[in-house]
Amino acid sequence: MDAKQPDTHKHVIKDVLKQYLQDKGFRNTPERYTILEEIYNMDHHFNVDDLYLLMMQKKYHVSKATIYNTIEIFLDAGLIRKHQFGEKTLTSSSYEKSYFDKQHDHLVVYKQDSDREIAEIIEFCDPRIQGIKEAIEDAFGVTIDSHSLYFYGRKKE
Repeated sequence: MDAKQPDTHKHVIKDVLKQYLQDKGFRNTPERYTILEEIYNMDHHFNVDDLYLLMMQKKYHVSKATIYNTIEIFLDAGLIRKHQFGEKTLTSSSYEKSYFDKQHDHLVVYKQDSDREIAEIIEFCDPRIQGIKEAIEDAFGVTIDSHSLYFYGRKKE
């Protein structure tokens, strides 16, 4: 983990993974911890190809299959979140670390001359959404554990 991550965060996410692997009866491999560390050093969304290239550049010897399998474990353990930013990009899932991140939403901005090419993904948090969440909980007598909200658009000319 890099210096930006508090030392306690390193231990917490490693402990979460260790407990998850133990509970599920999975092997406790160093590759899983290395992949976790690389993900938690990132400050942006990534896909499996991005992560694989990063691992290869750093001379780690992990297969793409190992990364795919590990991603599934991290998803189930709540250590990362999966995104599919619009039907135009269904072939490429994006991921982000999620264990310490507060809930946030996404604005997907397409390039002006394209319906398919994403120009940028803007993360935002609006306190009014919390009020909507609470109103829905009250109206339906439920507790909402998480949500996802995506807006899609283009920059105004």
